[in-house]
Amino acid sequence: MSSEWMKVMLEEIARKKTEAEQARLEEQRRADDRRRGGEPAASAHSGTDRARG
Repeated sequence: MSSEWMKVMLEEIARKKTEAEQARLEEQRRADDRRRGGEPAASAHSGTDRARG
């Protein structure tokens, strides 16, 4: 029982960490877009979007 709980908690921590990293990357992309004067940076992130699936 305890090991199952630990497994679930570790999975939850990993999921939250991944979500936080994705949010950070998205915010960075938006900040970069603003610095470029609002131009869409399609070439800068289109490859990573495809890689994520």
